[in-house]
Amino acid sequence: MIKCLSVNCNYQIHSDIRNNGGRHCCNLCKNRSINHTGSCQKRQFISNIVTVPITTNPVIVNPTVIPPQKNLKKALLIGINYINDQRNRLYGCINDVINIQERLRIASPECKEYRILRDDSSDLLLKPTRKNIIDGINWLVKDLKSNESIFFHYSGHGGLTLDRSGDEISGLDSCIYPIDNAKIETILDDELRVMLVNKIPTGGKAFVVLDCCHSGSGLDLRYMISAPQYGNIIINQNDKYPSTNGSVIFLSGCNDNQTSADTVNSKNMPTGALTNSLLEVWNQYGMNIKFKYLLWDVRAILKRDGYSQIPQMSCSSNINISDEFRL
Repeated sequence: MIKCLSVNCNYQIHSDIRNNGGRHCCNLCKNRSINHTGSCQKRQFISNIVTVPITTNPVIVNPTVIPPQKNLKKALLIGINYINDQRNRLYGCINDVINIQERLRIASPECKEYRILRDDSSDLLLKPTRKNIIDGINWLVKDLKSNESIFFHYSGHGGLTLDRSGDEISGLDSCIYPIDNAKIETILDDELRVMLVNKIPTGGKAFVVLDCCHSGSGLDLRYMISAPQYGNIIINQNDKYPSTNGSVIFLSGCNDNQTSADTVNSKNMPTGALTNSLLEVWNQYGMNIKFKYLLWDVRAILKRDGYSQIPQMSCSSNINISDEFRL
């Protein structure tokens, strides 16, 4: 336990729950206390990552709420705390998928098909190994039809590795890190593109969240939506990434050169900073809000709470950012 360093606060904080920069969320005084002992919990394996400093406080504008649609067919949710790997231990990833599933059940009660992969599962087929994740993705996209949607959420470690296909400007591929007992495995963004993105049929939709480090271009989608500040949008096109039949919307935890953080939510439970912010937006406005508000408000909440990670939104086809994505 450590003491909150905010003035006139005597709250004790669990020292094993750390977020970006070694900050701790004090849920009593709602301020941040700083502890420079130990290592902070970031969802990555690569050090010396450049982060963007926070300089101003955001203003969150109420978006237009869109009535929910009920086309969600399946959801694959993956949370990896690396409980058998103390060096790379995380604390909020399993809670992330629990919280996301709870929100999906409320928003899309007609969806009955969920597959949850967690490294605390006693079922070997539901462990987040590379094989089980690939099997889960194949299950997710199987028999998907036009006008149907799927949801994919990954919370865990992410990293960078040498690009061998030549499609990355940086020369590096993003990847996620499954685990088999204590053995770290790898799934590349190129593989996610082939297994998931390319399998969405015409008229089908997928919403994908990767709450992990170095995830900005984690699906290799053609259109990157940037928001330099609240109220502004820039859409960049990368022709190296081919167009797709279906519609895929992807929200990353951060830029490719950044880390994503473990934090605690309002109930003092460990969570991912991106997932926590996303849920705050959805809980306040509903899930089917306009693209621009989803990106602006998630970023604004992270910035408000003192995080330097900058989530990215990308899509497989050019979209009107004033439209809404309906599950």
